[in-house]
Amino acid sequence: MRAAILLMGFFVILISSGCGPSFPEHRAAASPTPPTNPPEAVKIDKPVNVSFSTYSKDWPVGWQWIDPDERNNPSPHSVKSGVLSIKVPTGKDLYGSNRTAPRYIKPIAGDFQIETRVRFLPKENYQGAGLLIFIDDNNYLRFERAYGGVGGGGEGLRIDVRTGSEYRPIVTPDAIPLELNEVDLKIVRSGTTFLFYWRENEDSSWREAGEYNSDFPDAVLAGLSASNTARAVTAEFAYIRLLPVTER
Repeated sequence: MRAAILLMGFFVILISSGCGPSFPEHRAAASPTPPTNPPEAVKIDKPVNVSFSTYSKDWPVGWQWIDPDERNNPSPHSVKSGVLSIKVPTGKDLYGSNRTAPRYIKPIAGDFQIETRVRFLPKENYQGAGLLIFIDDNNYLRFERAYGGVGGGGEGLRIDVRTGSEYRPIVTPDAIPLELNEVDLKIVRSGTTFLFYWRENEDSSWREAGEYNSDFPDAVLAGLSASNTARAVTAEFAYIRLLPVTER
């Protein structure tokens, strides 16, 4: 009995002195937020194919899913059908003070090509889905299968650029009208020049859509994005392909 009392007193001293056993602290799960330290930018020196697996919930290494207003107006997304399917609610955009469009991006340095196939039927207000080159909220390029937008136009392809406070179209749907529900898009970066291409499918030849000479840094974020200012709409991306740049 005396030994038990002494042992109990010993544990009381340990705990009161801060030397007692410790237990992991339980913390409530935080809502996802855009990463503050993105992975290091990589150079593309060989072909890289990104397919969307129905068996894994993890993104490929270096890719980031970012939904800036996920807490208040989330964009549900999944890969259950083997494509990246994004249900884009109204109010998601990359224009004016609204920079809430969901995006799937990777830091890339130097010259590269990025390609995707997008399935999308935009019909109202502004709706767009396609490729994104992103520096920050005030500097980016968009190449989208779209409806409407700055500079007018109905349904087709458009290219937009934002630099600082200036936002302007490079190509509007008036120049490249299109009613296909599926199209391949490609951006080629060579130095400071970005070239934009599209085709109907793998059996078609690539056609140039536009060109932009930038002052963008060597490292950029490249990937996919989708915007919507009308009723909820779904955009599907079949794959992403990264390639090194060959001689033009």
